[in-house]
Amino acid sequence: MGYGIDLGSSAVKVVGLRRTLGGYKITGASRMRTPRLEGAEQETATLKILHEACGANGQRAAVVGLSGRDINLQIVQQPAMKPLNYRVMMGYELDQRKGQATDLYLDFCTLREPDQFFPQYLALIGIGKNTYVDGRIDLLSRTGLDVRDAVPNAFALFSAYKNAYDAEGGTVLLLDVGSDNMDMAFVRGGKLIFARNASSGARTFDSQVAGVLNLSMEEAERVKVARANLGPGASEAEDDDEIRGPIRSAAGQISGFITSSINHAKLQLNDRELAVDKIYLSGGGARVRGLAAYLQGALKMPVELLDPFRKVDTSTVDRLGGEEWRDLPTDMAIAVGLGQLLSAGPGASTLSILPDRIKKRRNFFRGTLWLALGGGVLAVCLLFLTVLGFIRKGSQTSALERFQAATKDVKDRIEAMDVLEVEQRDLAAKVDSLLWPVMGGRGVLDVVARLKKTLPQGVSLREVRLAEPGASKKSDRDRDRDSTDRARVAVNVKGRGLVIGEVESDDASELRLRGQQPIPRSDISGDLVRWPSSVREVTLVGEVDENIRDGARKAIGTITDQLSDSSRGVKATLKSQKPSDKPGWRVFEIVVSFE
Repeated sequence: MGYGIDLGSSAVKVVGLRRTLGGYKITGASRMRTPRLEGAEQETATLKILHEACGANGQRAAVVGLSGRDINLQIVQQPAMKPLNYRVMMGYELDQRKGQATDLYLDFCTLREPDQFFPQYLALIGIGKNTYVDGRIDLLSRTGLDVRDAVPNAFALFSAYKNAYDAEGGTVLLLDVGSDNMDMAFVRGGKLIFARNASSGARTFDSQVAGVLNLSMEEAERVKVARANLGPGASEAEDDDEIRGPIRSAAGQISGFITSSINHAKLQLNDRELAVDKIYLSGGGARVRGLAAYLQGALKMPVELLDPFRKVDTSTVDRLGGEEWRDLPTDMAIAVGLGQLLSAGPGASTLSILPDRIKKRRNFFRGTLWLALGGGVLAVCLLFLTVLGFIRKGSQTSALERFQAATKDVKDRIEAMDVLEVEQRDLAAKVDSLLWPVMGGRGVLDVVARLKKTLPQGVSLREVRLAEPGASKKSDRDRDRDSTDRARVAVNVKGRGLVIGEVESDDASELRLRGQQPIPRSDISGDLVRWPSSVREVTLVGEVDENIRDGARKAIGTITDQLSDSSRGVKATLKSQKPSDKPGWRVFEIVVSFE
């Protein structure tokens, strides 16, 4: 919560605001007239008003408005460049305007960055006399307020408008008519593009009335409030009112000031096509009856009174009987905008004409403090998530233990089956390794049995030899090497179960067994059981009568076919045939191999 304080020359306006999720809520409001005094007496009277308005609430943050001849606002345009270079150039601009002076506070804000329509930076420099700024800050500090910012009234006016109205098309002029000063803000597309203040205001009406009626300024002001009317009179007597002329003359001066300000903005912005589409009036001077309608007719554009309370929650002060100031919202526009600027983010369009010590403190509350609070919130969230993680881990660990207890029996069975699978593999390997050496003898018996059934008349066996494959053509070293290199394996394969066979090739990616599909290494479960392989051959030497039926060659081919059996891995091959030493006979050799 904080206060927006508008120290006018004829009245002090104070608004207490609090930022809410839905926008802003007014927690208190005060408008008190200040007597026309000089020097220390004026300061004492203002202090008393501030104490009555907010002093009893303890130390609160506050933003004070700046206006009048002691504040100067200047437009600066810079070509497109890197942001860092732009900030350096604006620093040069501030140094150049300050020069050798030691009694000035300066600041700048960026109103517009370069885009496809406007290729320059648009900035506004604010210059304030330190005696004026320090005096206002000191006045609030003596009231017990914590001054966070000192902002030109034009920026407060823009803040009040932006938070009360949706973005409008065209260019909107905001004009606050105070007693001795007028503040102006030009808004386009919801963004501030130009601001100005002038040492002229509603006192113009008082001067005109005082001159015509020969009254003091205080008396002229009372006449103005009671009788001034720029619209049609309620009766013929009012239409002939003697103050009607001076009031219209003063209104004409205000109209001329608006026209000259628009032309001044065109020159400053270098925008000849600048045209104002609508004007919003605020301030005490805007309450002169008929002023809005008069300016609308004189300037040929819509003119309305600014209502800064359109989107602000005023329920608190309404319950406390705040209808009087609620019915006159234009008076409080600057104070409402100042209060809203107290909670504005770092990217808000505002000027802070402050001493360096207060500016650093303001930046702390706007940036560092919120970063620290954000870091604290993040740390609390991380701590909460860590605790939540430990709790969740504990619950998951308990659930895992319950699951393991429930599935222990199944796990034990799986482990027992794995052991049985390994034992089955080892037993199968042992059986195969024991049976394989007698494979040749069994093959011989099988061949002899077949020959007894199929050997025709005219064919006789002279010799049966049992040997390693190609033994007759190999040296002793080759036969020893074959007996050690050849191997059989037993392995468990995923999806296939137990597989036994003779190794054809074995590398890091796959295992190939003779006559079987390749086995990827990733599909092998457990270890390989390997033992030496000894494949046998049977050589049959016989004789065939050349006069046998269908011929000797065909008879030998029939015998070879009958001895072959691919389903059992038996293959018979005719090795040679030649004339025998017996006339009319031929000698043949058939090799039968067992795989």
